[in-house]
Order: sequence, then structure tokens, then C-alpha cells
Amino acid sequence: MDPSSQVKKILIVEDDDSHAELIRRGFCENSELYQLTVATSLQEALASVQSQNFDIVLTDYLLPDGSGVDLVQKSARITPVVIMTSHGNEQLAVDAMKAGALDYVVKMPEVFGAMPRIVERALREWELMLEHKQAEEALLLQTRRLEHEVAERQLAQEALQAQALLLQNEIAERRQAQETLRLSEEKFSKAFDNAPMIMTITTRESGTFLDVNNRFLEVSGWDRSEVIGKSTTEVGWISSADRALLFESLNRDGHISGMALNLHPRGGRTIKAELYIETITVDGRERLLGIAIDVTERHKLEEQLRHSQKLEAVGLLAGGVAHDFNNILTVIGGYCEMLKLDLAPDTPLREKLMQISAAAERASNLTRSLLAFSRKGEVKAAPADLNLLVRGVERFLQRIIGEDITLSTSVPERSIWAVVDSGQIDQVLMNLAANARDAMPKGGRLFVELQHQEIDAAFVHAHGFGTPGEYALLTVSDTGEGMDEETRNRIFDPFFTTKVAGKGTGLGLAIVYGIVIQHKGFVNVYSEPGVGTTFRIYLPLVQPEKDCRSEAVAVEPCVRGSETILVAEDDPHVLDLVTSVLGQYGYSIIHAANGAEAVEKFRENDRIKLVLMDIIMPVMNGKEAADQIRRLRPEARILFTSGYTAEIIMSRCDLEEGAELIMKPVKPALLLKKVREMLDLTAQESSRGGGT
Repeated sequence: MDPSSQVKKILIVEDDDSHAELIRRGFCENSELYQLTVATSLQEALASVQSQNFDIVLTDYLLPDGSGVDLVQKSARITPVVIMTSHGNEQLAVDAMKAGALDYVVKMPEVFGAMPRIVERALREWELMLEHKQAEEALLLQTRRLEHEVAERQLAQEALQAQALLLQNEIAERRQAQETLRLSEEKFSKAFDNAPMIMTITTRESGTFLDVNNRFLEVSGWDRSEVIGKSTTEVGWISSADRALLFESLNRDGHISGMALNLHPRGGRTIKAELYIETITVDGRERLLGIAIDVTERHKLEEQLRHSQKLEAVGLLAGGVAHDFNNILTVIGGYCEMLKLDLAPDTPLREKLMQISAAAERASNLTRSLLAFSRKGEVKAAPADLNLLVRGVERFLQRIIGEDITLSTSVPERSIWAVVDSGQIDQVLMNLAANARDAMPKGGRLFVELQHQEIDAAFVHAHGFGTPGEYALLTVSDTGEGMDEETRNRIFDPFFTTKVAGKGTGLGLAIVYGIVIQHKGFVNVYSEPGVGTTFRIYLPLVQPEKDCRSEAVAVEPCVRGSETILVAEDDPHVLDLVTSVLGQYGYSIIHAANGAEAVEKFRENDRIKLVLMDIIMPVMNGKEAADQIRRLRPEARILFTSGYTAEIIMSRCDLEEGAELIMKPVKPALLLKKVREMLDLTAQESSRGGGT
């Protein structure tokens, strides 16, 4: 049986009935895989843990007779514990993890829905901890076996010396003892040389190498003759500071178990290791047997996991707020488009209206940029003239960097075209400009250059990145403070920032990287302290077509109509906008605030020709409402709308392939055009049906 399908016993410690119910609901989709037990106090929880074998405990931080940390300290050694709280902070999280909690989560709606994933992740970490503990115990056992073998050899030597002094005539017996000793030494030598761990034997006083195994030679890069007779610090294997810490621990405890330190092999590399040292006796003298386990890869995997969790957190945040932002931007942008039609071209208010409309468009682009970074949004790419794009964003860049920084832009005479989401490329340039501004607090110069770049196999081989082909090269350079190599290697990591607390989110350059990757491009960074920084962004080149140039979408006269449309939308502001737009162009509108109401209104009105319906709504979602509407009238036309990301839509409802869907924020002209297309298609099908 698959372990993941076995029923897991979960103890929920929660004195708030509503929160306990939300937690239960989080497991409802896979209820057959989880057995839930609820305790409302610390004492009740402790009694349950002692009397039953739970796979995991989910406990509130604040309990009537104690806290979740108390429960962790009293039960975490036998049962994994995850702490939940309604008002968390970093200090509470640190205290919980120090106490032994496997995880610490803040009670939010999306967290309740993610309880199975949180539990499975915590159980995997618990299993890894148990496996690590077993490995440590096995290693300690092996070390003690080696020590026992050394002790046996010493006893054999002492026995041999006694026989030599007292029984010189029993040569045969002495030879037998020598053979026993030889076999013992051979066994230890094989175990030592072929051990998968790094093993050394050194003197206690100076740390001089007396012997090293094959794994040491393989990892360190030195020959045996280069290290034997030299100290660990002399060859550079261990730093002087770490050597001092080793002596301090040995003098205090007599041994070292699992000490974390860095080892330094030849070539300037660094190995993260766990060190175990025991005192052994060799030839009647105390020696140190050192065993080092290379945990470098494990540290890298842990760091990758932490980065993955950060990305997941940002993705959840971006996906969750996209719906609300898109509804708001639909209303702002929609009314702006309607006002453009009402205002005369020469009115002074029109320029202000254009600024509002441009700001709404940039806000929409920013939302898409966040979704691109979190890999939860789709790139709305189309062939674009990058020359015009750079010129168009130039004034925004100047506002970002301020008057004390000189901006220079350079584009070639011949247009360079690439398939891009223009709003997201604007966001890339603005993020890089903001980064350059922060690097030049006393002023400086910012250069933005666009040029054609052909990459061949020789370029890829010389630079170590890229794919052969023709590219648009967008270069952004500044004369700022620059970065060292360590900082440069981390600048695209999410949440990494060199700014003081509260001055930076650490997402600006991570968003740049995410957007470039989604455009199938790549980015290279050159920087040195005091020299400045240069970002080179490579975007695949395309040949321009005659119809590549985008034009503003205008409302055409043919989009007017007189049909009745049912509009189902739970956001009243979006509902008012859609009603106003469609009503202005002749349509009759019937309102519904949720899916259930939409079904009822459709049942009562046979004159409805089109249903315009949000997918995610309370009471009944759009997909469920559409299924019931089509049972009443199979030929019903339904146009879905949504401000959620595609990933969230698919998680909430299984939208059939081929369904008509228009994403928010949507401009009135596009909405009117789509509505008219669907109504005309209905009329054409009815005409064909009547002719037969």
C-alpha cells in the first residue's frame, strides 16, 4: 500500500470552534486520508498524546491553560507539532521553532485550505529528522566499533609483549599472536581506507596528520605525501579559528559530536561538514580519530527548499490579490474609456483622464508582472517595436531616477522587433532604473541602450550562457556603487536585499528575472565595487509584419444591440460598470449577484439571449450555474469573466475546453465587441436552423 494513502491521525488543539471547523474543512476533500481529533485545552491535548498514537499535532498558539509552545516542549520528541496563530510575528515563529515545532503558520483562509499540504510537508520533515537521527546513531555505533577494534589491537600487542618476556620458548604461540594482530590491523586498515566518510588520524597536541583515508584524498585534492607530517592548519584544511574551537570542545567534553564547520580543500573551495572526533590509542599514545561528513549538497537542497517556499508564498499572495486588483482596475479603466467617448478631443480634462487611464494600465501591468514572477500568470505577448517601447518609457524612467541622475538612451535607426508583453518590459526597465537610483545616492549617469546582437556557438562557449540565434540586446548601465561577487550572485534571489530594514522588499530584481525567463530570454550582470553595474537582457528577435503595430481599440458602431443580457457579478462596482456600458449601447440588462440567483433569473426570463457571468461567485460558482442554465436551455450562450489567475480558476472549478472566457481588467470596447460576436453567432445558427 502506498504510505501516502494510509489514514493519518491528526490531533487538532483549538479552543475556538469556528477555527476548528475551518481546519476540518481544509481536510474535507481528502477526508478518507485523515482521522481528526479535537482537544480544546493544553491538558486535554497532553492526555490525548500520551494515550493515543497521533501522526501529527496541529495546535493553536494561545490555549486557555497554556500555550502551543508548552505542548511542543512536552510532546515534540514523540510527535511532530505544527503551531497555528491568528496574529503571528517573527519572534513568535522563532520561539516556536526553537522549542521544537516543525512549522509555524498564520491562520488565514488560504492556509486553512492548504492544511493537507502543510501536514504532508511537516510529516516529510519529521521523517527526514528521524532518518538523520538514525544515521547519526549508526555513525556513532560505527565509530565505537572502530574504537573497540583499536582497543583489541592494543590488548593483542600487550599480550604479545608479555609472551615475549615470559614465554620466549613458546615461539609458535607468539607467531600465532602476531598473525592475529596482523589480521586485526588489516581489518582496521580496510575499514579506514574504504570508508565513505572523510577520516583522519592526527596528534592531539598539534593536529598533525598521521594518516588519512582515500575519501580524504579524493575530496581534498592533495596527495598523501603533501599532508602526512603536517598540521591541519598548516595545509589549510581547517582554519586557525576553527582549530581553537575544536581544542576548546575536546578539552571540555573529551570528544566532538556533529560539530558544524567549514573544511578547505585545495583550490579555494569550501565544504560544509559535520565533524565527529573521538580519542583513540595508537601504539600506546592518544590520537584523534576524526570523521567528517560532507553536507554541502544537503545545505544547497535546504536553501533551494527555502527559496521554493518563498516563491510559493509570493505566488499565493499574487494569485490571491490579482482578482481584487483586476476588479478594481476593470472599474477604473472602464469608466475612463467611457469618459474618453464623452469628452471632446480638445477639452483640458482629456489629458488628465489620459493620465488616470495610463496609471490604471501600469497598475494592470504590475499585477501581471507579479504573476509572471510567481509563474501564475500568462504573458500577453505580441510583436512590438522595441525602439518605440524604449522611447515611450523614457520619461517615466527620468521621474524614477530623479533630477540628480542623467539619463541617456540609445536606439538604432532601424527598428528592432521582439514578441513581448510591452507592459512587463516597461516594468523591467522601471525596476532596473529604481535599482540604479538606489546605487547612486549622490547622483550619476544611467544608460539605456538597445541594439541587435547575434549569438553563435562561440559566444555561448565563451560566456557560458545563451542559445545561438538573433537577439534584441537591452543594456542598462549605471555609474553607481557596484557590487561584490557574493552580492552579484544573489541579486535575483527573491527577498534578497542589501537595503536597510523597511527600505526594500527584495522582489524588484527577482521580478525582472521572472519576466525575462517567461519571455524565453536571459539576463547577464556585470558589476564591481566602485565601477558600477551593467544589466544585459537578451530577448529573441522576430521579423516585423505589416500588421504588427498595435492600435487603440475603438468602439465600433456595429457593437450596438437591443437584446436582453443576464449579467451575474458579485462585485457591485463591476456590475454597475458593465450595466452602464451595455445599457449605453442599447442592451437590456438583468442583474444577478451570484450563481444561484442567475439560474433563477434565467428560468424566469425566456427573452435572455446571452449570459455574462463571473466564474468565482458566492452561493454557486459560474461553472455550476452554467451547467444548470444549459439544462434549462442547451443552446444558451454563456460568456465567462474572471479576475483570478488561470491556476486558481482551475482549482475552483473544472471549466470545459472551449468555454468563452474574457479576463479582467477588460476594456469596454473589447467587452462590447465580444458580446456582439457571440450574439451574432447565435443569430446565424438560428437562421441556419430555420432554413433546414
